[in-house]
Amino acid sequence: LKCIDRSLFGHSFPRTIGPVMSVVPPILALAGAGVPSFVLELFPSVNPLNALLFSIVLFNTPHIMRVYFTSKATGSVSKFRNDNPRGQLDKLIGENKEYAGILSRCQAAHNNGLESFPVFAAGVLAALLLKVDPTYAGRIATVHLISRVAFNVLYIFTSSRLPAACRSLCWFLSLLTSCQLIATAGAKLSM
Repeated sequence: LKCIDRSLFGHSFPRTIGPVMSVVPPILALAGAGVPSFVLELFPSVNPLNALLFSIVLFNTPHIMRVYFTSKATGSVSKFRNDNPRGQLDKLIGENKEYAGILSRCQAAHNNGLESFPVFAAGVLAALLLKVDPTYAGRIATVHLISRVAFNVLYIFTSSRLPAACRSLCWFLSLLTSCQLIATAGAKLSM
């Protein structure tokens, strides 16, 4: 944590906080912490399996947006190269300064969604298998989905420091809720 960026919020903020943040949500969940019940009660409960389906929509939305912006960058939908979309993406990012940023951010948001999905799916399935109260699990799933929607919007459409910090908080919350589902199911198992 020796690389400090003092310009964010006018305070010292470690640039390398991301890797540390990755282990905090599972540690908090193991310790029995997570989104408090009084906060969860503010949210509607969704069917946890429907939440899984919506999560798939959420991690694919940035990909669809990348295809759209690729067609804008190339001047036509017909110029989208489905035979080598990753190669085309790399080439466009390197050559097309107008669309390079949004193409990179769409791809990064998509990749992050793919990375976060297995933990959320494990949490939902564990909660269902171990008969966690479906309303409680559904509220945690709602908070997860809202945090992922906000994450995508902030990642794709902004590129300054404050929205990036907010995006990191959304990511943190989404991982925390996934871990909270797993920990809640684990608590039922140990009863």
